[in-house]
Amino acid sequence: MIQIPNPIFFSKAFHRYLVDPSRLRKMNDETLKRFQDKSLQTILSYAYEVPVYREKYKKAGIRLCDIHGIKDLHKLPCITKEDLRGNFPDNVVVPSFQKKSGIIASTSATTGAPLSLYFTLLTVLQSMLGFVRILREHEINWKRTKIALLLDLSVNSFENGYFLTSVFPSIKPLISLKNMQVFDIRSPPSELIEKLNVFQPEVIIGYPFVLIQLAYLKENGYGRNITPRVIGSSGAYFDRYSRHRVEEAFGAKTFDIYAATESGPMAFECREKRYHILSDLVHLEIIDTDGGESTGKTGTIVVTKLYGQGTPIIRYTGIDDVITPARTPCSCGLAGDLIESIHGRRSDAFLLPNGKLVCISFFDTVIGAVLSEMKMIRVKRMQLIQQTLNKVEIKIALDDNVKKTDPLTDELFSRIQANLLKRLGSDVDLMITQVDGFDSKAPYVISNLGRKSWEAREYIL
Repeated sequence: MIQIPNPIFFSKAFHRYLVDPSRLRKMNDETLKRFQDKSLQTILSYAYEVPVYREKYKKAGIRLCDIHGIKDLHKLPCITKEDLRGNFPDNVVVPSFQKKSGIIASTSATTGAPLSLYFTLLTVLQSMLGFVRILREHEINWKRTKIALLLDLSVNSFENGYFLTSVFPSIKPLISLKNMQVFDIRSPPSELIEKLNVFQPEVIIGYPFVLIQLAYLKENGYGRNITPRVIGSSGAYFDRYSRHRVEEAFGAKTFDIYAATESGPMAFECREKRYHILSDLVHLEIIDTDGGESTGKTGTIVVTKLYGQGTPIIRYTGIDDVITPARTPCSCGLAGDLIESIHGRRSDAFLLPNGKLVCISFFDTVIGAVLSEMKMIRVKRMQLIQQTLNKVEIKIALDDNVKKTDPLTDELFSRIQANLLKRLGSDVDLMITQVDGFDSKAPYVISNLGRKSWEAREYIL
């Protein structure tokens, strides 16, 4: 059970609230670098007393005095999801950590067995202030705007820890939060949309698959009073077709929040549709297919969390996403690095006979280009299926007014197939079929291949 916060906590929390959300607006590159270096030194000093990290660093011959800042981060060995999972609970926190008063949060287990981590109340608050910053960047007042949060409230989920058992219950006696309502995504979609219809939120934030379910219902006459100004997505890859459909169903623009249980918020789309890394909270490295630093090129991310206590996250490989860094700044003026594209999980990519990995964003890009050329047909939703190493199926649901017998449908599929095979290679058996629709819970990607032994030589984006 969480202990009732004391005055010292509220003093620290108030300071964090005054400073954290606006930090990147007040920094330039030089002051940000100094802040990152200092934060890294603090978190490393803490992590060196955590058994799983201490053992790794000693085995690698790393001393704290060897790391002077972010530029030396690559000297540290990476920590994996298996490292943390296998050392929970005793060896993922400092020996003096009070586990009974700590917060346990677990990952969703979409890519394997769940991973559980410890957080302190102040660490959770700092993560939440990262989300407050994101809302501010979209001109959303977290204290006044009616916000609907569609969350996974299962026991030990990080949303449960944030909103039911830690920060929200702690601050409710001091701050009215009637404008913000939390809805459990485990509720039936029909029940969920009725509750939203009563609440009439100005902002909705939730998982893509839940937003898709609600869009289906909205298109069929439910939720007539739901007219949000903006919709935020987080927690999974949101393909452009589903995203466009959600926007059309609700008449609202969308933006994406890039976050994970282990790291908290990492990046977000600003109003210019550019992904900004929260560089004062996390540092992201990009690793190529050989495990080395991928300077300015696409690779998988390694994340270091620059704040908090409980279980440290330093050079963590478990997020599993493939990203491309941005080379140009954003006109919005926010300090920190940017991400050009997030291509989805590496574990969701398709493996080709030549050893290349096809990211799921590739299909969006190629099919989107064909649709743009034809200027007539729109895709409602897709499903990507890898049957075997060289057999791929794409199921596509088109607008209701496009019939299967329409000649344009044949032309569309023919162009998509030709353009995909230019990049995938002629040894791939590619089948494209039109379907009437999908179950709202149908996965976007299905693979029948075992992935443990994959050694990709190149990404196809």
